[in-house]
Amino acid sequence: MTVGDSKDAVRSYFDELLNRGDMAVADAIFIPDVRFEYPLGDLKGVEAVKGYITAFRTAFPDAHFTLEDMFGDGERVAARWRLAGTQTGLFRGKPPTGKQVTLSGNTLFRLQGGKIAEMWVAFDPAKLA
Repeated sequence: MTVGDSKDAVRSYFDELLNRGDMAVADAIFIPDVRFEYPLGDLKGVEAVKGYITAFRTAFPDAHFTLEDMFGDGERVAARWRLAGTQTGLFRGKPPTGKQVTLSGNTLFRLQGGKIAEMWVAFDPAKLA
């Protein structure tokens, strides 16, 4: 697998899964027991990640992730991204605020056989409140 293949999987994660909400893509880009570690908790498994993304997109239906920078080496890819969206739905037990949210973050991906095996996400969770 080339770094180009790894970057393609990461692009699909941002463009097709996060921005378009195409949950079918998850099965194609993640290994079944994918690990997702982020400031609000840790998830394991494709279904858990799909559930989180679905809940996030329900709370922020206009959310858009912009991939600002990406580099990698083999099966490791780092991405710097920016998020903009409006909380119009329930998010982690908090009622809709109607506020526009903008934040930036970084995600380190480890791929295995062309699929995302682990993600470590860093951002300021206070900006989602």
